[in-house]
Amino acid sequence: MVDAVLLETLARGVAIGGFGATGLALVLDRRPTPVRWVGGLFFLGAIAHVIDGCKPGWTDHATPAIWAMSVATTGLFWAFAHALFTDERRFSPHRLWPALGLVILWALARFMPPEICRPFWLVFNLASVGLVLHALLVIWRGWRGDLVVQRRRLRGPAMIAAAGYILLLSAQDMAWATGLPWIYAPSVLQALALAGLALAGAATLLRAEPQLVEAPVAAGEAVKSSPVPAMDLTPADRLVLARLEAAMDQDEVWRGEDLSITALAALVGAPEHRLRRLINGVLGHRNFADYVNGRRIEAAKIALAAPDLALKSISTIAYDLGFASLGPFNRAFRAATGVTPTEWRSTNTPAPTRLRLVETGDPLSKADKTA
Repeated sequence: MVDAVLLETLARGVAIGGFGATGLALVLDRRPTPVRWVGGLFFLGAIAHVIDGCKPGWTDHATPAIWAMSVATTGLFWAFAHALFTDERRFSPHRLWPALGLVILWALARFMPPEICRPFWLVFNLASVGLVLHALLVIWRGWRGDLVVQRRRLRGPAMIAAAGYILLLSAQDMAWATGLPWIYAPSVLQALALAGLALAGAATLLRAEPQLVEAPVAAGEAVKSSPVPAMDLTPADRLVLARLEAAMDQDEVWRGEDLSITALAALVGAPEHRLRRLINGVLGHRNFADYVNGRRIEAAKIALAAPDLALKSISTIAYDLGFASLGPFNRAFRAATGVTPTEWRSTNTPAPTRLRLVETGDPLSKADKTA
């Protein structure tokens, strides 16, 4: 019969090794993207969670630093999902606020008297569930427009499995806080689940890491950059690229509000997977929204700086360029230029020429007036 203690120890060792190798691979990458730092923090938190979950004799042995990192793992998972799947170009410190908030909530619940601590535990677990559900929404929302094949495949299994594990733990803790019945899993099963997640995460993230950590292209840079072949093109690929260029540059199909990768593939007569591969591999775009918005933002910059369009409202310009509402237009414009459309218009619109009447003293002009 297998010794449960030995089995759990081996499983936790595998989990620590898998999380550590994946996190180290991300941190050692020299490309300056938020994924490497947020990913490194997330996997450090995962290691702390593995250590914190080991309670021989049901006694706590972890240090406060390990507790804090373990509790922050859910918030770091949320930040990692944002960095990985939304192509954030810069690290935003506010992404770490949810992780810090969870640590504070956990500390309040942990050190409260037992008779009043349950509501704090309930709030802590509800906050964890909310963060995980929002992370799943981010993962699902960007799936259709994702042009990086390895990342599209990763969205489903690995990230949803990690979210399912966190939700299961939160449900278990909420059952305890509310007094509802629940079947508590032995720690050896938790260790085996963590080992499985670590191995799956290492297998997928390490294999796809070169594409995942690549710095995204800003929407405003898309039109400026010239296509650089990064892959062997077949005659069919070149034909699709020529049709795509004609559709985007001459027909300006990007002005269509409901333009999707599926509709564009049908328009150029190519399978959707081929079009995804070409836009990502040849044109360098990581998601379809940035590819289309690059054209829209360039056109918006010209329209906002045109003196004869100064009376045209910004919302009308946004709608004419294919944006469904003003909010996404403002966000895309600011991400590409660093300023709002109003600031861009104020700075870049030339001052109107001042008109004034000048009397020339020309006798012919006076004669014309008399006539």
